[in-house]
Amino acid sequence: MRRDIGHHGGRRETAAFTRLGRILSVFLLLLAVGAELFSQKRSPAEIPNDLKRTLGEYVQGHGMNPEDYVVSKFRDHDIVFIGEHHLIKHDVEFILSLIPILYKNGIRDLGIEFGCYELQDQVDALITAETYDADLARRLMFQWGSYWPYVEYLDLYRRAWELNRSLPEGAPKFRIVNLDYRPRWDLLEDSMTEGLWRRVFFKGPRDRQMARVILEEFVGKNKKALVYAGQHHAFTRFYRPEYEFAWKRLIGVRKQGAGNIVWRRVRERAFNICLHYPWTTTAGPQTYDYPVDGAVDRVMKDFEIKRVGFDVAGSPFGRLGDEGAIYAVGRKKFAFGDFCDGYLFLKPFGECEGCTVDPLFITPGNFDTAVANLPNMKLKRTIKTVAQFLERMKRFADIKRFYPDLE
Repeated sequence: MRRDIGHHGGRRETAAFTRLGRILSVFLLLLAVGAELFSQKRSPAEIPNDLKRTLGEYVQGHGMNPEDYVVSKFRDHDIVFIGEHHLIKHDVEFILSLIPILYKNGIRDLGIEFGCYELQDQVDALITAETYDADLARRLMFQWGSYWPYVEYLDLYRRAWELNRSLPEGAPKFRIVNLDYRPRWDLLEDSMTEGLWRRVFFKGPRDRQMARVILEEFVGKNKKALVYAGQHHAFTRFYRPEYEFAWKRLIGVRKQGAGNIVWRRVRERAFNICLHYPWTTTAGPQTYDYPVDGAVDRVMKDFEIKRVGFDVAGSPFGRLGDEGAIYAVGRKKFAFGDFCDGYLFLKPFGECEGCTVDPLFITPGNFDTAVANLPNMKLKRTIKTVAQFLERMKRFADIKRFYPDLE
C-alpha cells in the first residue's frame, strides 16, 4: 500500500515525491530482509466480557455471508470500495468468487488498482474474446507492475472472461476497468531530486489518476461498480496519517486517496469495506498487531463459521479504538467507525497464505525491463537472474513470514 504524493504542481507534491521514494525503498527493503520470527503464537488480547458479548451478539444477529454482504451494499450505494492488505491469497480469491455474483445482481463493472488505464482497450478485448489469451493477461499486468507476478490477480481477467463466455448472445458483458498507470520506475536514481520525482510520476499522483477513472467510467456514466484496491487507496471518510518512524512524529495527513476524492464527490453513495489484515503499530515499521486491539479476532474465536461481513460504522464495532495503531496518530480519539464503513473477516491470520507466483511471468525476453521497473534501487542491483527475480517475489508474498506469531 503506497503513500499519496500530494497536490499536483506545488512544493508539497514534490516534497511528497521524495517521501514516497524513501517509503517505497524502505518498504521493499523490509520485505526483502523479512520480519523478525517469533517462536510462539500470541493470541488476541482479552476484552471485557460485556463488550465481547455485545460484539458477538451483533455479529450473530447482523453479520452476513461475505458475498451477500458486499452485494447488499449496492442497494444504497453506487461505488463500493473493498480495501485489502495486498498479496493475501484468500482475499483475491474472494474477489474472484464475487465476479459472477456481482453480475447476477446487476453490477457489471469491477475497477482494479492492478492495471494501467491506457491499456483499457486491450483489457476489453481480452475478456470478451472467443479464446482466452493468458500471455496478453501477463503483459497487461506486467505493464502495470513487473513486481506483481501473482496468479490470483492475473485470474481476475480470466474469471471475467469465463463469465462473459457463459452469457447468452446479446447479453451485456462484465467489464474490468484498470484504474492506475505505471510510474517511470526506470528513471529512479540513488539520489533523487524533486525534478526527477516529477519525471517518475509523470501523470501525477496515482490516487488522483484512479479517482479520475472511477468518476469518469462509473460515476459519470451512472454505473454501480465494485472498486478493488489497497485499503490505503480505498479509504473514503478516513484521512490516513503519515508517520515518520525515524522521527516518531506525524508529518502529514493524507486527504487525497482515491476513495477520499471519490467520496467528496458522491458522499454517501460511496461505501468502504475493509478486508481483515494486521495493523502496523507506532513502535516501528516492522511492528504489527491485531486490529482494534484484537477485538475482532477475539470475538470471531467464538464462532464456528469464520467467514462474515458486518457493518462497522453505526454498529457497536464503530466505537472500538486502537491507540497503538499507526492509524490513530494525530487523532484525539481513534474510532473504528471512522476508519471504514464495513468489514470482511474471511480467515484468522494463522490460516493466511500468500499469493502464488506465475513461473511464466518473467522471461529472459522481458527480464531487463522487469528489473528496470522495480521501484527500489537495491533490488535493481541485486537481482541478476529470472529465477532470483521470481524467488524474491515469492518472498514478498510470504504472509506467514511477515506475521508468523498471529493466530
